[in-house]
Amino acid sequence: MEGSSRTRRPLAALRRELREEVGLAVRSDPPHVWHQEVVAPRHAAGYDGVINDYFLVRTARFNPRGTLSDDELAAENISSLKWWHPREVASYDGPDLFSPRDLATALTALITSGVPAKPLLLGL
Repeated sequence: MEGSSRTRRPLAALRRELREEVGLAVRSDPPHVWHQEVVAPRHAAGYDGVINDYFLVRTARFNPRGTLSDDELAAENISSLKWWHPREVASYDGPDLFSPRDLATALTALITSGVPAKPLLLGL
């Protein structure tokens, strides 16, 4: 449903979040590659689930700094910003969690197989 409100809302959210959180302006419509819905009581503090849409946005490397203050970023549970290489994602064993949890596998499939014809459904 190209151009439908179902497509426009996630794209509008993507543009807003990237501008606010990392300072990236997205003018084109990047491909929607993954969709994630997880419903679970107490999934996270104050939430009974999550719905995420993932888009492939290509850009040159830049120093991320959006319009949100450090306090506003912290309220969104963002404590730092970092560029990640897929190998780093695959080998990460720190305390933070990726969403989806097995992000390395999904990234590898995206890199090797290319953009899917329609968004792939992901679990937690």
